[in-house]
Amino acid sequence: MKLIKEGYSKDNIISYGNMFLLANGRFGYRGTLEEYRKNQLVNFTALGFYDKYQDLWREPINLPNPFYFHVDGGSILEDDIIDHKVELDIKNAVFARFSTFKTVKIESKRFVSSFNKDLLVEEYKVISLCDQTLNISFGLDTDISEINGPHYITKRVKKINNSIVFNGTTNERKLVSLVSTYRCNVPTEFSSENNLHLFKINKEMKKGDEIVVQVFSFVTKFIHTDKLHIFNFERELERHKESFNKLQNDFSISIYGDDEANFEVQYSLYQLLILIDENSVMSIPARGLSGQTYKGAIFWDTEMFILPFLVFSNPKMARNTLVYRINTLGGAKSKAKELGYKGAFYAWESQDDGKERCSKYNVTDPITNEPIRTYFGEKQIHISGDVVLAIDRYVTSTCDTTLLDEGGYQVIDEVVKFYKSFAKKLDDGKYHFLDVIGPDEYHEGINDNAYTNYLIHRAVTIAIKYNDFSNKIKKPVSLEELIEFKNNIYRPSPNENGIIEQFDGYFKLEDVSPEDVKKRTKNPKEYLGGTKGVATPTRVIKQADVIAMLVFLRPSSKIQYLDRNYKFYLPYTEHGSSLSSSAYSIAAALCDDIDAAYSLFRKSSSIDLGGEQKKYAGGVYIGGTHPASNAGAILSLMCGLMGMRVIDEEISFEPHLPDHFEKVEATFLFRGIKYHITVNKEGYKLQGE
Repeated sequence: MKLIKEGYSKDNIISYGNMFLLANGRFGYRGTLEEYRKNQLVNFTALGFYDKYQDLWREPINLPNPFYFHVDGGSILEDDIIDHKVELDIKNAVFARFSTFKTVKIESKRFVSSFNKDLLVEEYKVISLCDQTLNISFGLDTDISEINGPHYITKRVKKINNSIVFNGTTNERKLVSLVSTYRCNVPTEFSSENNLHLFKINKEMKKGDEIVVQVFSFVTKFIHTDKLHIFNFERELERHKESFNKLQNDFSISIYGDDEANFEVQYSLYQLLILIDENSVMSIPARGLSGQTYKGAIFWDTEMFILPFLVFSNPKMARNTLVYRINTLGGAKSKAKELGYKGAFYAWESQDDGKERCSKYNVTDPITNEPIRTYFGEKQIHISGDVVLAIDRYVTSTCDTTLLDEGGYQVIDEVVKFYKSFAKKLDDGKYHFLDVIGPDEYHEGINDNAYTNYLIHRAVTIAIKYNDFSNKIKKPVSLEELIEFKNNIYRPSPNENGIIEQFDGYFKLEDVSPEDVKKRTKNPKEYLGGTKGVATPTRVIKQADVIAMLVFLRPSSKIQYLDRNYKFYLPYTEHGSSLSSSAYSIAAALCDDIDAAYSLFRKSSSIDLGGEQKKYAGGVYIGGTHPASNAGAILSLMCGLMGMRVIDEEISFEPHLPDHFEKVEATFLFRGIKYHITVNKEGYKLQGE
């Protein structure tokens, strides 16, 4: 199965770079063309390798581009194109390019190895379409794309035989080494100028003659250039395909009767599989490995959307994401202490050390270019509860209780300790959570956000559930305190119409639609929330909030609460976050609004397959891929349209399929068993191996 785009437009450079991304859970290489440079956002991004330049945002580094090629008469940026096509084999994670110009044809094939995680490989062919003298140059481009750089204080390049060795030192004194070997079927010369370190060819060509270059680029400090002859293109390609295909052994999902939706699901699955590294000590950033946006940080996206997918598909990787949270507990405790609280307050934007990397001025005014004060890092306290919920989901879904002994239980206890120190016990005898931000980030400094309060109640319930499990740590909160705390956490109840108020005072806000609010903006990149945002005094919300709580926490078995809240909040939701559509899709399916469920599901599954992705927030570029939306699409299909429920460790399905779906088939893991499920409008058949 392939993603194919024909023709060329400069307007698609950014979206195609995301769309045709290659990665292996350790490195990502955007789907750019070989003649592109940093202005076309060529990004070779390393996971978990961060650097800070002066007082700018700390972000993941990009490595030099080893796949730079320039062909006289064959540059899509300079020459007239006759025919052009790019394709991505999503079954095997291989990118290919086919371009025809007046005098040459170019074909290339590229992959980021799933077998050898430090290896990137490309084969580039130039076919002469006439008798001519052909000039070609190829090699390493060290003019690196950086949002908040420069990140290298030194760049050292040397040529050894047919290899180019790069050694760089970052501002944080980290060493980066890249060895790229170039094999060509004709003789070359070498020169360096203006950050381009190139092998050059000047050759008389007959019509039909080919020049073939193979590139093996290895990220390492240890490999010796005389060992690089061991790489063979076809062998490495087959090893890569075999390793990538193994990632698909335990999970698959297919729609019959809707080819477009099925392709989008397979593509969403691809975008998730390329982020898996079973030996990783990091988690999955909000923009995956598509570049430096969002500072390469880990958000709640991973725990609430990606982890539920991983426990069904790759429990080892799911565990890795939680080990990352255990390893960064120190950063969470430091943040809580700095803000005057006890316990662990996890970072809203977390990097390798778990410290809060969210700046106080996270967006800018696109008109004045002035920074806007935001409070994402200080007030979104639900992130800690999201981590606790994820630990419980993992343990429940895999039966792997060793995670609790290896730091998971300590995380739970420290989070509860944080919530106890944050809570305010008011005159009603209840614990309230004041001056917070919920998932709807447009409204800051609000009191008793429903999602947050219900999530905290669930986190304390989980702490009680596992209280007797581990005696290896000194528990900061006693069982009696846990029970008293849980029983007195304020949770907003449905009003006489069955609606749960998103936060205290929400119902008093101006009753307008998202469309009306957007008409009040002066710039299409304007941030709608915060102190001066046009959405702030209104009921317009960024994304699923109460609906996210009802869908993901299921605090009540009364479906009418979901139905009434879904109908109430949907018209006010701007869907300014890619996380929103999947939550609403699940809610719509459970409320039998099948047309809306299907539409919202398609919005999640197709988010990186078009050019309409949200690229700016208050003047700040936030483009890239959306793995949480990809995971959300699969969850909305499984938990919404297929109606999957897990109750008392038992799996059941209640289908809500669109009429044109013939059936949906899936394979997934649960509690150590591989299941096969077929769902159609009449019912379902579930089998376990």
